[in-house]
Amino acid sequence: MIYTSNLVVGLEKGLDAPEMLQTIADATHTGVEFFLHTYDPEYVRKTALIPEWLGQRPRTTHGPFIGVEASSPEGSAEHTAMLEAYRYGFDTARALGSHHLVFHTHQRVILPEEKEQAQAWCFHSIEQLLEMSRETGVTLLIENLGIQKKGISLFDEQDFIALVERYPEAGCLIDIGHLHVAGWDMEHVLHTLENRILGYHLHNNNGIDDSHHRLPDGTLDAEKFMKLYRRYTPEADLTLEYGDQYGITANDVIDDIRWIQNRLHDVTKPQG
Repeated sequence: MIYTSNLVVGLEKGLDAPEMLQTIADATHTGVEFFLHTYDPEYVRKTALIPEWLGQRPRTTHGPFIGVEASSPEGSAEHTAMLEAYRYGFDTARALGSHHLVFHTHQRVILPEEKEQAQAWCFHSIEQLLEMSRETGVTLLIENLGIQKKGISLFDEQDFIALVERYPEAGCLIDIGHLHVAGWDMEHVLHTLENRILGYHLHNNNGIDDSHHRLPDGTLDAEKFMKLYRRYTPEADLTLEYGDQYGITANDVIDDIRWIQNRLHDVTKPQG
């Protein structure tokens, strides 16, 4: 299934004025991905109204990360807040009928000397979130980051692969824009994790900044990605996660979805 993130309209505006998301979904027979943030009570209130306008359109969900830190120590205020935010996230995902909830391993700056401890705290958080996953029937999807401007990556390419393999009960989501900024080997990651990847975030950038441009607008080779996608993970979900700061229109997103759909159709054509 293909989805469009509500980020393209703006988090709040996407819930206030959902016409763009409705137009894209209806024109392309696709769905919508929603961020389930908890930082603002008004955003939470508007999230509760999603079923009124979403109707039967497919939906998937992204866990909270604003003001949420999974690499925080047990017993800290930050850890308690993270657990509360994700309890809301899992419960809301289940209520919406979403099968997946995307997870960020960390948000804060990681210093080299604290990497091992921060990873251990993150492992513990994931284990607690997997309990919520079992209770709700919503699969936790661990997303790759590696886009920090300061400090170091909590999970570099090999660390991330090991992280996903450590938790077979979880799935993973590969953000190709993050992968591009981090300089990871796309084919190595997709091939190694091909049986674990359940979704992707699609956007483009200049290889330096996590700018969330449209797929045609950047230095990431989208054609190469689609070939690898068809080769290794043809059943995984695809979510266009574009930024709202570029004036991207519904027609722009529709064009990009149709470009993807055409390439998905190519795999069914006879070879030779």
